[in-house]
Amino acid sequence: MTKKELLGKELSNLYAIAKQVNTHFNGSDISFLSEKAFAVLGDYVKFSCANEEETSESLRALQVNPGNTTDSIVREMTENLNDIVKSNEKDALKELSFNLSLNRLISYHTTNVQNVGCLMAV
Repeated sequence: MTKKELLGKELSNLYAIAKQVNTHFNGSDISFLSEKAFAVLGDYVKFSCANEEETSESLRALQVNPGNTTDSIVREMTENLNDIVKSNEKDALKELSFNLSLNRLISYHTTNVQNVGCLMAV
């Protein structure tokens, strides 16, 4: 495998992460979140939307079509977030659970961005 092929695979995965995140949070019921948690989520979604666009441009430049690539870890994390939203827990506990899961998702996404950065720096 060449560096270009590896970069294409990593960018495809990063694109899938951003696309799945953006799709998941579009229209999500987050009415139980505090103002602070809502702001954190809003900042993350803005980052993810920008990341999807930047990654798409990088893929085009490499002439790579990500196709219908999905990330199973993100799918699992967003399913967990869905379960939390649908739970009958009190809002304080629901928000805490949501924030912990969101932190995992943000960390995973950020790590994948860093991986691409490392590849591009070589």
